[in-house]
Amino acid sequence: MATEQKKSNPFRIHGVATGESFADRVAEVARLEAALTEPGSKLIVYGPRRMGKTSAVLRAIERVNKGGGYAFCADLSTASSAADMSNRILAAAGAVLGRTLRDFITDLVSRLKLSVTLTADPATGLVLPGLDLQARDWDAARQREALTDVLDALNLLAQKRKITIGIALDEFQEITTLGGEKAEWHLRGAIQRHEHLSYVLAGSRTRLIDRMTGEAGAFYKLADKMPFGPIDASVFAAWIDRRFRAGGLRTSGAGKEIVSSAGPRTRDVMQLARVCYDRARTLKHVTTKDIEAAMREIIAEENDLFHMQWRSLTPLQQNVLRAVAAGEAGLTTRQVMQRFSLGGTGSAANAAAALIEAGLLMRDDAYSGMRVSTPTGYAFDSPFFLAWVWWNALQDLGPTLAQQIREGPLRYDSGPR
Repeated sequence: MATEQKKSNPFRIHGVATGESFADRVAEVARLEAALTEPGSKLIVYGPRRMGKTSAVLRAIERVNKGGGYAFCADLSTASSAADMSNRILAAAGAVLGRTLRDFITDLVSRLKLSVTLTADPATGLVLPGLDLQARDWDAARQREALTDVLDALNLLAQKRKITIGIALDEFQEITTLGGEKAEWHLRGAIQRHEHLSYVLAGSRTRLIDRMTGEAGAFYKLADKMPFGPIDASVFAAWIDRRFRAGGLRTSGAGKEIVSSAGPRTRDVMQLARVCYDRARTLKHVTTKDIEAAMREIIAEENDLFHMQWRSLTPLQQNVLRAVAAGEAGLTTRQVMQRFSLGGTGSAANAAAALIEAGLLMRDDAYSGMRVSTPTGYAFDSPFFLAWVWWNALQDLGPTLAQQIREGPLRYDSGPR
């Protein structure tokens, strides 16, 4: 008798979520698609990391191109210079539009005012353009001009062909890191005059984007803004349960428990659900025991990283993390300062600020719609690092205090209780 074919895990965390692996975001994708097809449209999409912004942007781009339009995404997150940004845009445009627009690359190169190199992509066979090899050694002003030239050429090409080209710049705020406010204003000057391009500017460094779009910022009133917050908890929980059932597993409300345990970020929830599925597929039933076991499995796999992060912190910063994990009261209350050896109120606040800067903590009101409200006023950026501290570092306080803290279950959404 033939054996039953093993179902693949229905939760995807690597790469970009597509098809049925893509959770909700119907309204967001529709708005992104509209922005990418309207000539001269400009939309800034911002929100915390691991929310699924990139997946939503790429899904919208896919819909645009399948519908007969033209759009592409350039990821600027790894760029080290404005020249790198130009290369990212040129390569992304060539890889996507070079397949559907006849002589697109030849036409694009002819409109550039600077010298470029052409390299065959071994995966697709397309010849992709890039700046001259010496471009990364150019001074900052020349590199900014090259970036403008690339965007201007795309606008002229779209005008000639009487089409709209949608451009998504992922982590666009890195222009500031590379060139300061001068680079911001330079980019604004280019974008605002392009009538045949549409722009989606996506970013995760929300404090920086708030400054860039504020009254004194270069992007003030340049574009519409779309906050990208968490998926509604009940909607996400129901979607997870449906995915479990599609994968052949029974579930008794596991989705709600997973969302509660992993917090508001889409990828974290998907990661916990994925491990739960692998653990439960033998018995074909997901239980709350599977969820805690999955959480422990994840932090065991990340133990070396979390331990290295922990050892890089000062004793005071470590104690602040313990206090936030315990979630009993504000960091500056007398009880918490004594219980966790936080010193004075200023010391605790400065340590918390340093942990925010390091990306380990966030203010619980840092992002609209994050659904994070804790007694301390702070929350862990990662639910898995929170769990690591909970199960490892609280033991340092002694068995009596650690046991008192652990009287309630660990939850990311409202802190341990």
